[in-house]
Order: sequence, then structure tokens, then C-alpha cells
Amino acid sequence: MYYSIIPYEELFPTTEDDFKYEEVTYEGNTVQVYKKDDKYIVKRVISTDLKVYLNKELSPGSELKM
Repeated sequence: MYYSIIPYEELFPTTEDDFKYEEVTYEGNTVQVYKKDDKYIVKRVISTDLKVYLNKELSPGSELKM
């Protein structure tokens, strides 16, 4: 059984396009993103600085303006 608030498609991707993530530097921080339409969506933050994780612009699911 699968019980979660996270959509099934996000946890268990079914197409190869779901695995195409890029690591980009945004405002001096490294983030893993994927492209959806003409936007970049944050998948995760890659940093050793804990303050970066408190930045609301870099929270998973947020859109980046690049």
C-alpha cells in the first residue's frame, strides 16, 4: 500500500524525462533542478551551508527565474 501526501508520480517516475535533472548555480548556491515548460523547478539544494536551506527561494518545488 502507498499512503503519502507526495504524488505517486513524483516518488516513482515512469518516463525517462522524469530523471533529467541539472545541477545549476543560482545566486552562488548549487541546486538540482528540472525543466518544466519554460521554468526551472528546484528538486533539491546541494550545500554545506545550513543557511541556504532556510532560503525560501530555494525550497524544493519553487520556481527559479533564470
